[in-house]
Amino acid sequence: MDVAQDIVKVNFSGINFEDILADLIKEIEMRNYLITRVSNIDNILKRRDPSLGKEAKFRYYKIVEFCNLESCSQLISLNLLVGVFMPVKFVVYQLIGEDLIQISYLKPTAFSHLFKSNEMTVIAEKLEQDMHDVLAEIDF
Repeated sequence: MDVAQDIVKVNFSGINFEDILADLIKEIEMRNYLITRVSNIDNILKRRDPSLGKEAKFRYYKIVEFCNLESCSQLISLNLLVGVFMPVKFVVYQLIGEDLIQISYLKPTAFSHLFKSNEMTVIAEKLEQDMHDVLAEIDF
């Protein structure tokens, strides 16, 4: 796995963080994916120890996890270990003092290649295209 090639990073500016997060979730759901969880890492730091929030380099940090139950079932049926990469996720964050909002994700084809399965790669390619399309739709 090559981090520089297998992790996609897209930048957005000129939009409010909450708006881009809401648009991201809406676009994911429109493609028949189920949002399984949104982890609010920024809020956790502030609640657990206020001093940690001051030391963090980010203002916002959200992990949006999602899956399509049909694709998920197909992948798991091919290899039970594929669950270590599921559900797939977008990481949405903004550094302190910056206007730029960044969204990143691990390409599903990166983990599918680890299993050396053509069937898995076909499913991963579809998922990867959907993730690309989601980001293209929220590009303002």
